[in-house]
Amino acid sequence: MARPVVLLAVPMPEERRRIALERLGSFAEVLVRSDLSDEELARRASEVDVLVTGGFPRDIPEAVWPRMARLRLLQTLAAGVDHLPYDRIPATATVCSNAGAHRIAIAEHSMALLLAAAKNVVRHTEAMRAGRFPQDLMGKSVRGKTLGVVGLGGIGGEAARLAVGLGMRTVGINRHGGSDAPIAWCGTMAELDRLLRESDVVLLSIPLTRHTVGLIGARELGIMKRDAILVNIARGRLIRELDLYEHLRANPQFVAALDVWWTYPKGEGFPFTEPFHELPNVVMTPHVAWAVPEQSARSLEAALENVARFLRGEPPRNVVDREEYAFEAT
Repeated sequence: MARPVVLLAVPMPEERRRIALERLGSFAEVLVRSDLSDEELARRASEVDVLVTGGFPRDIPEAVWPRMARLRLLQTLAAGVDHLPYDRIPATATVCSNAGAHRIAIAEHSMALLLAAAKNVVRHTEAMRAGRFPQDLMGKSVRGKTLGVVGLGGIGGEAARLAVGLGMRTVGINRHGGSDAPIAWCGTMAELDRLLRESDVVLLSIPLTRHTVGLIGARELGIMKRDAILVNIARGRLIRELDLYEHLRANPQFVAALDVWWTYPKGEGFPFTEPFHELPNVVMTPHVAWAVPEQSARSLEAALENVARFLRGEPPRNVVDREEYAFEAT
């Protein structure tokens, strides 16, 4: 009986190859996309049982997808799966995200954004670069304040643990209304308004699906405290861009701390259409919450462990409901 074929359509330097062969070598034949020409990939596509991908359409040429009729599992390295080419993936293939694999790096970054916003780190840095020394600009203490996590999963739960370490009270919501994170209460998405009203800091760590696009708009921003901090490390389109810009402009005490955006420039340019860069009450990073040296190995090992489960005949984790992503991706 032929061994299953696993195609790794992700960057595979030497150390990653070692990890992949160590995890999967006894189960399957392992192919690396970068070792194959487009012609070789097209020839072998019909043999592929498992595809490990970054999740972007560019990982596999469009003309190759119809040849992958044998594909049984598509495993991403990314936690978010809203950008997958669902119209090309065989309908019989199980799709799995890498939820939880990025929780440490992204939760740490969420705390960095939270503290930078609370302590006016960016504004103080800009002032000192300009030769000013504004000691009258007051920051906020986070101890005793409430962090509300929208999307209390792997990343949100890790962020809640870190926030508790800072002396914060934490609350959260998710689809199921339960969590083992150290929180005062956990509700379902139906309790979004309660969380927004109660929280001094709101953290968005929820997937972008057809149910969550535009989750935070003018109404929701209006419910939040006037001096709240909104941290987004999930997806830009969870927030309505114009509504956030207008709210920030009208409420200078309100701060947005953003790592994710509505559009992504190639090279130079702004990742937004409204002039957020002109507002003093915005902290910005260029979608780098995941970008720490340790994350590459963590992401790959978690993805390969799920592939190994599948090849052993065990139910894979983090199975995606394709219907959740039946919306126009940008």
